[in-house]
Amino acid sequence: MIINEWQLNSELNTALQHSHRADFSLYLSLLSTAIEESAEFNTPSADTNKTVTDIYKQFSVEKERHYALNEADIGLLNRHCQAMQTDGLVQLKLAIYLNPPPLSQFDDKNRLNSDIWQNLSLHSRRRLQQQNMIRQETNPAALYEVLQQLNNVAA
Repeated sequence: MIINEWQLNSELNTALQHSHRADFSLYLSLLSTAIEESAEFNTPSADTNKTVTDIYKQFSVEKERHYALNEADIGLLNRHCQAMQTDGLVQLKLAIYLNPPPLSQFDDKNRLNSDIWQNLSLHSRRRLQQQNMIRQETNPAALYEVLQQLNNVAA
């Protein structure tokens, strides 16, 4: 017994596209008239066996590294040194692109390299030096007094 359009494959669609009215009417008559049995309400069950793939392993990409130096980076820096000594600057650049070295020696935001510290804005330096910034309480009435003083000076 034919219940919905899935069981007809593409026959209903083909009859409609080629204007075969008799075939289209025949296929429609074979379908069930019960609305709850139509294809829109009877979806196929999805596969519950989804395989979890590790995309990092699939593409041989290393996960994001920390910016600070750790024990595993000593061997990495030795390999970079050997690449520079044996094959020159081009091989060193390739090694750095494939396995980037640590950007900082310490994992402490207060111990920044002097080059980085010099490039920070004054506000960024102040925020790094002060652990707890002191917020001044605002007084809306004080703003009115300041505006009154400015108005008196302008007059």
